[in-house]
Amino acid sequence: MNRLFLRYGYWWVLLLIPLACVKTELVPETLPPQLHVSPAMLSLQVGEIVQLNAVYTNNQGENQSAIITWKSRAPGIVSVSSGGLLSGLAGGQAWVIATAPGNLQDSVLVTVVANPNAVARVEVLNAPSTLDINASATLQAKAYNAANAELSGLVFSWHSSDTDILQVDATGNLTGLAAGTAAVRAETAGISSLPVSIQVLPTGGQSRSGQFSGNSGYTVKGTATLEQNGNTLRLVLQSDFMASNGPMLGVYLAGTESGGLSAQNSVSLGNLQANSGMQEYTVPAGVTLQTYNYVVIYCIPFNVRFGTAQLNN
Repeated sequence: MNRLFLRYGYWWVLLLIPLACVKTELVPETLPPQLHVSPAMLSLQVGEIVQLNAVYTNNQGENQSAIITWKSRAPGIVSVSSGGLLSGLAGGQAWVIATAPGNLQDSVLVTVVANPNAVARVEVLNAPSTLDINASATLQAKAYNAANAELSGLVFSWHSSDTDILQVDATGNLTGLAAGTAAVRAETAGISSLPVSIQVLPTGGQSRSGQFSGNSGYTVKGTATLEQNGNTLRLVLQSDFMASNGPMLGVYLAGTESGGLSAQNSVSLGNLQANSGMQEYTVPAGVTLQTYNYVVIYCIPFNVRFGTAQLNN
């Protein structure tokens, strides 16, 4: 038996080696720096003090929130300390901006009220995330006081950040005019809602495509297409797609071209359905056509990229 193994077992091992992914990438993982401030919108009474919650992580994933800097766009309405402590000074509304290295920014829209029955918050309702050119939709808005009670009898004005892309009339009716992204907001009594971003799509949808190239000696080729139709986003590997065999190959959208994948820089679309031919993958809600720039075929157990396709702009 031992003689048989010595004679044939070595060759079986050699035959099995190509079926596994060998971890050959030695590039240290680099994460995109992230800055997040919460809440995105709040209201204060004059004289009230509130602490904002802010977290900044660098490209090594280290928490460096202590180096965040703060600025109020209207310091006579609301002031902010070096540690993110807000103080309501006078009735009105102002943006408070947090900044981290690399000019990374996040913001909070702060409303200060002197009268508890005044408008403290405005919200836009029924806003679509996408709208086709020449299509229409109707928005609604509501206003609330500091006690979170809805206020009635108010008239809202509507605003678009780019009227060449998205038009909104006095009653909140939207019309898509050209491909692109614009933000709409509602305002009443001098208090504005948060801007709501809406992507206007060409008739028939919009797409981004790229060609795969292999990595670390593995073969991956063919076309990947990210397609947007209405609110549905899907990834299509076209009929010319082909990939080397490997254990547990996954399909990912990623923000970086090289290095390991993580929850911070990618999203999983599931296991690779087949090593060749056309196949479709549903993209999770919250991911837009522009969120990620790369499609990656990834060997999950060994953290190796088999191949990458860069999506065009």
